[in-house]
Amino acid sequence: MVAVIDETPDAVALRLQLGEVSGFLPGQYYNVRLAVPGRPRPVQRAYSVGSSPVPDPSVIDLGIREVPGGLLSPLLVDLHVGDPLSVRGPYGRFTWDGRDAGPVLLVGAGSGMVPLMSMVRYAAQRGRRDPFVLVCSAVTYSHAFYRDELAELAAQHSWLQVVHCITRDPSEPRAHYHRRVDKTVLSESLKGIHPRAAYLCGPPAMVEATAEALVGLGVAPGAISTEKYD
Repeated sequence: MVAVIDETPDAVALRLQLGEVSGFLPGQYYNVRLAVPGRPRPVQRAYSVGSSPVPDPSVIDLGIREVPGGLLSPLLVDLHVGDPLSVRGPYGRFTWDGRDAGPVLLVGAGSGMVPLMSMVRYAAQRGRRDPFVLVCSAVTYSHAFYRDELAELAAQHSWLQVVHCITRDPSEPRAHYHRRVDKTVLSESLKGIHPRAAYLCGPPAMVEATAEALVGLGVAPGAISTEKYD
């Protein structure tokens, strides 16, 4: 463990220096194993990478949101620099390799933002030019993953548009919408842009409703990739 980065009131990014480097694609995850008191064997959970494979795939940031009553996440968010951590990977087919041309839509809720942030960071490193529209949903602005970095990236890159949906703070001035992601939010955020690919990540109900709304807006089902976080 080389760094612990506070992301939200209940989430951190654990920055790890990998001993063995096989490389990864934006959107993939690693399995984390950790001894848990009272359990005869280490507990394993999957956590997505939020960092870009460029320029250094040997250093990864794993996004960890503490789940109340969870076995592993409460222990992980309390780790310190220098603590060892067993990880294995990468795994997963929810990936974006940057080779497709045309606009891309990303929709994330809560910690579902983590693999999408890997895609955004990778796009910035590779000099992306085609539009990226990123719709972020969080209960409050302080719970929105990567909010400050995303604001900086959007200011630096005209191809990146960031839209915040805040669901439990109707007075938040930095929110574009004070409700959940819906068909109107998507239509207005795209502003006539027709995405060639869409990546949706978050709670199952959000992912399913968003996919249905996008199909209703004319996005081909085959262009929609999903990752559901329970």
